[in-house]
Amino acid sequence: MEEPELNYIKAGISGDEDSYKTDASLSKQGISYAEKMGQALLHHRDRERQALIDRGPDIPLKPLKVWTSTRKRTIETAQWLFDQGYSVRQRSQMSQLNPGVCEKMSEEQIRLEYPDEVSKHKADPYHHRYPRAESYHDLAVRLEPIILELERQQDDLLIIAHQSVLRVLYGYLMACNATDIPRLSFPRNEIIEIIPASYNNEATRIPIPGLPEETGPSPQDSLMIPGSPSEIPSGTAPPITLGSPAIGEGSARKIFSSQGHGSTPTEPGRGSALLVERALRD
Repeated sequence: MEEPELNYIKAGISGDEDSYKTDASLSKQGISYAEKMGQALLHHRDRERQALIDRGPDIPLKPLKVWTSTRKRTIETAQWLFDQGYSVRQRSQMSQLNPGVCEKMSEEQIRLEYPDEVSKHKADPYHHRYPRAESYHDLAVRLEPIILELERQQDDLLIIAHQSVLRVLYGYLMACNATDIPRLSFPRNEIIEIIPASYNNEATRIPIPGLPEETGPSPQDSLMIPGSPSEIPSGTAPPITLGSPAIGEGSARKIFSSQGHGSTPTEPGRGSALLVERALRD
C-alpha cells in the first residue's frame, strides 16, 4: 500500500506581508503564485499516477486534502485548488509565530532597541521569546493537535502555512534537533514533499516553474537575527536553506535528508520528544 504524502508550501505574497496584526489578502503576484503552485502540484500528481500505471496494477492515488491556517493569505493561496474541487480545511493552530513588539520592525531596529533580547535569542533561538511574542517552543506546543492528527492521516495532504509553522512541522517529521528548527528556510518556488517511511521519513522538492527564486522569510515569519559569521556563537549552525537540488532528466524525484542540508537529525522518533513532550514539560 502506498504511504500518504505530506506536501508543504509557504503561503503566497500578500499586500502587507510583514504585518502580523493586519490579516492582509494576497497581492496580484500572490494570486498568480497560488495558481502556479496548484498547477505544479497537480502536474506532479499526474506524473506519480502515470508511474503507478507503468509499474503494473492500476492503483489510484490517495485523495488530496489541503490544510491552511485561518489567515487570509494561506486561505487564498488554497483558493485555486478549492476551485478545482479539492477539500480545504482551515486550522486555527497553524497561525504564524506571534512577533510581539517586533511587529514590522527591521533587523537594525530590533538590534538598536532590544540588544539584550537579541543576545538571548542568539544563545537559544528555539526557547527565547521577544517581549509579548511567542517562541518556537510555544509554537510547537500550540501545534501539538496538528502533529497528532498528522500521525493519523491516511490521505495525501498539502499544508499551506507561514514559514515559522513549516519549520516546526518539518522539524518534527524529519527528526531535526530543536536548535536547528529556527534556522530552516523554505523557498516559495518549491513544494516540500515528505513521504512517511518505517524508520526515517523521506523528503523531496518539487519545483514550481515560472517563479523567481525567493528564499528569504519576512522578518515576522522568522525573528531570526543570525548576524555576521563572526557574531554567530561557536557551535551554532548557520541558517539552513532547503534549496533546489540539481535537477536533470529523471532526477526530479531525488530524495534528500535533513542531515544532507545542514540540519542535525536525531534518532528516529526523537523529534517527537523534542517538539511535543519536552515542550510541555519545560
